[in-house]
Amino acid sequence: MSRAERRQYQRMMKGQDPRALPAKPGGRRPPRRPGSQEPRDWSFHRRFWLRSAGVAAVAGLIGLSVVWPSGAELALLAAVGVAAATIGLLVIVRFILRRAAAR
Repeated sequence: MSRAERRQYQRMMKGQDPRALPAKPGGRRPPRRPGSQEPRDWSFHRRFWLRSAGVAAVAGLIGLSVVWPSGAELALLAAVGVAAATIGLLVIVRFILRRAAAR
């Protein structure tokens, strides 16, 4: 190794810890898992119902807040109606996606 190469190497290794463990080969990121090749399951699982209930609760709360100045009874009816309509809409969309996946 020539003097110039040694100086360049020392400059390159200037900030490195000499007692550090060597880096693993293959880069920094772990290898990516391949995606599943099977079609997505559009059935009605517990996860779907929990998410739908959460979305319906948020929509019902928004409906309650919007109609609240008109009175409490009407606001509660509006909140329940919006929540029920949201659940119904999500179920209809799930049926449509399920039929489209079957084709």
